[in-house]
Amino acid sequence: MGNTVIILLGYILTFILILVIISLLLRIRKIERKLINFSPTEAYVIMENMREMVAESSRIADSLDAAIKQKEAVLEDLSDLVDEKLIRFERANKNIDNKAVNKTVKKIEEIEERKENEESFISSETLIKESISKQQAAKSVTMQNSSVNNTVNEQVNKQDKKSRIIAMNNEGKEPIEIARDLGISVTEVQLALRLLPKV
Repeated sequence: MGNTVIILLGYILTFILILVIISLLLRIRKIERKLINFSPTEAYVIMENMREMVAESSRIADSLDAAIKQKEAVLEDLSDLVDEKLIRFERANKNIDNKAVNKTVKKIEEIEERKENEESFISSETLIKESISKQQAAKSVTMQNSSVNNTVNEQVNKQDKKSRIIAMNNEGKEPIEIARDLGISVTEVQLALRLLPKV
């Protein structure tokens, strides 16, 4: 996106310079017509006009250069901000994933401790109730394990997508083609390619 803005600014600058050149050529034509019958005072006026045109064109060129540099600086700042936000987003995702896994592990440990404590105090009348509670605990552990497995599977799928994006990029495919082949957005492909370690 930054390259397209710079290219667009280049086209605009070229167009303005072409207009200035056309304007200068028209003025030169007028000057040529006047050169047929001119006096030294007219020559002085013509030279002054030409100096003004040259000064004006250099001012326009300077202002266009300054505008392009300013736009490039803004684009660089935006790029830095996007990079910083991506890094923060990745850190936040890692922290959330780690916390979820730790909570699940703690819950499983608590359930196992409860089971051990309950087994030491079981009487003959509470055996049936005990087996029912164990089955319910096993179901909840299974559900928690499946949620952990789903989280892990999502991470694996993300890594698989990322590796496929990298492989397709190495084959020389454009981000649009990669996005179409994988059924994801072009922005997701560009973000994955942007997060590649720089060699």
